[in-house]
Amino acid sequence: MLTALAEQLISLAPPRYQNSARQFVKFGITGSLGAIIDYSSYIAMTRGFGWADTYPILGFDIIGANVVSVLLAISVMFFVNKYWTFRNTERNVLQQGVGYFTLNLTTFVLNQILTSFFAFQVPVLAAIFGSTKDLIAKALAIGIILFLNFFGSKFIVFRKAKPTPSTDTPQLQ
Repeated sequence: MLTALAEQLISLAPPRYQNSARQFVKFGITGSLGAIIDYSSYIAMTRGFGWADTYPILGFDIIGANVVSVLLAISVMFFVNKYWTFRNTERNVLQQGVGYFTLNLTTFVLNQILTSFFAFQVPVLAAIFGSTKDLIAKALAIGIILFLNFFGSKFIVFRKAKPTPSTDTPQLQ
């Protein structure tokens, strides 16, 4: 049923954009999986094991458990995005991995800054959500960097190499 709904929504896009729309939906599903991994490991570390340490970096209190949970999610999402979302079967996994981790390191830093900003600098979140303000802050940060990650993954990291003309095929002049 979910697949049928997704395909129905994708069919609303002009035909030339349907492949990108399908990839975006898959990217969203992959991102949801990443968010589940991120949140569940974050909650396990902070609520289950009581790891509440913060580390001052560039004037921000960075939440240590957030660093670990985001890196774990990024690692899993690389493979899911490569092989399922973008169906990239090229063998340059190391090069793509470096590109993916570079992109995600950039958005990871942005995630850390935004999560810390929303958790510690936006009093309305504390007033409304109390001790769960950090969870809301993470959700806001994820929502903001979603599009940057999608376009970076699609057009930079997993961009398919353009086929080079074969020397066996006669070229039209």
